[in-house]
Amino acid sequence: MSAQVPALPLEVDPLIAEAKQRARRRRLLVLGALVVIAAAAVGTAVELQASKKLLGVCGATRSGWQRRTVDNPALGPPAVVLTNFRFGRMDDFYGLAASQHWPARGVMVVVMNEGPAATPPFRSALRVGRRDFVGMEGMRQPAAEAAIRSQGRVLEAYAEVGTVTPATVAAANRALAGVRACSA
Repeated sequence: MSAQVPALPLEVDPLIAEAKQRARRRRLLVLGALVVIAAAAVGTAVELQASKKLLGVCGATRSGWQRRTVDNPALGPPAVVLTNFRFGRMDDFYGLAASQHWPARGVMVVVMNEGPAATPPFRSALRVGRRDFVGMEGMRQPAAEAAIRSQGRVLEAYAEVGTVTPATVAAANRALAGVRACSA
């Protein structure tokens, strides 16, 4: 008589097949998660790059006024600088802190796009009053500050005048009225 070798139990083969199927599902889930994470990262990077390029600060100039748009990260956030006299150096807080000759009726307005995260005290409009003009650190002339939200961005404004008079305050407010967040 010949001895018979017992065959493997039939239950083992289905367990191995099921384990292989679960491993394939796990690999597909991990691959799917990696694709979603990569797509989200690329989308966020593209959105941030687009928002940096698209949202700057625009300002309308009136007769006798000069405008300079600043989009140099070395100087700070995107900004528009408006003056009713000749520009000085722009490298010292957009020209506000530069030592230059200020005419008595001279007005300089700088509005910066601080981005969505800044949280200064907000106003309903970019306006300054006579009482807002106080001494500010680094500025040689009376200066005022105001901030609003425009298109989801914080616009922070500084107005500096040679002498605080009703005429210079009104001139600063006329300049501020024409400033908004815009496509660069």
